[in-house]
Amino acid sequence: MTTSLSETIEDKEKELAKYGKRQKDIGVSTASLNRLPVFEATLKPRFGERSFENAYGKVFVVGKLGQDHKNALEAILYKRKVYKSYRDKEGNRCFEVLYDEYEVRKYMSMSKKSAYSKERYEELIRDMKQAYIRIETKELVAEGNLIADETVSKIYSKKTKSNLPGLKEQRIPYVVLKLGSVANRLISEELRFTYDPKPIMLLHSGISQAIVRFIKTQKRHPRAGYHLKELIENIEDDVKGQKWYNIKTHLKKDAERLRENGIIIDFKKERLYVINN
Repeated sequence: MTTSLSETIEDKEKELAKYGKRQKDIGVSTASLNRLPVFEATLKPRFGERSFENAYGKVFVVGKLGQDHKNALEAILYKRKVYKSYRDKEGNRCFEVLYDEYEVRKYMSMSKKSAYSKERYEELIRDMKQAYIRIETKELVAEGNLIADETVSKIYSKKTKSNLPGLKEQRIPYVVLKLGSVANRLISEELRFTYDPKPIMLLHSGISQAIVRFIKTQKRHPRAGYHLKELIENIEDDVKGQKWYNIKTHLKKDAERLRENGIIIDFKKERLYVINN
């Protein structure tokens, strides 16, 4: 019988930190999660059924997943304390992640003085639990969800700062996130990527965020730059007419922050250049 992470981690901060440093990195994303539009290139996704195919594979999604959901998942994996890897009854490799929810929401916030909305955060987690995903690549076929469950740790917690009103000397439990079948399979078998998601979160549009994530999976970039429309066709359907105009408008608004992420776009030539990957 598999024991949960919350039952195996001792309630000692120093030992936990030391244990986490010894673990192999599982990254914040995988090839398919960035190269296929598992998460729509928008910050305002709508619930629905969608399918997409590009040179990297096929994806079918029923649910509501956008770049905000991707931000939350990457933030959790980036700020995790430790993770546990184990085999289920069928022999599949599974992962549980222990993390501080408030720390993650603080990290996701656009303000240094406040944390990301707890209600919105819980909505993102719920959407990732409910969405059905099927991914097909040359190497694998994976289906299911991204998150299987989220529970409060029964063992590990943190002490609140004594200067917080009403919370003096209290202990707030950490959260145990059990990844779903799709996330487990991709982390186990695909090329994984580690990067700080914060600069991507600061981009104003979902299309900008999706482009940066796609670019991060490419080892080499054409010296003459990418054809902008051809690049975006890897993550968006029907890139023409008003939709194409809207995409370029969003990218122009993010131009300075895209540069900070190592990307320059020449809108006259409609080419994208990577200056720092």
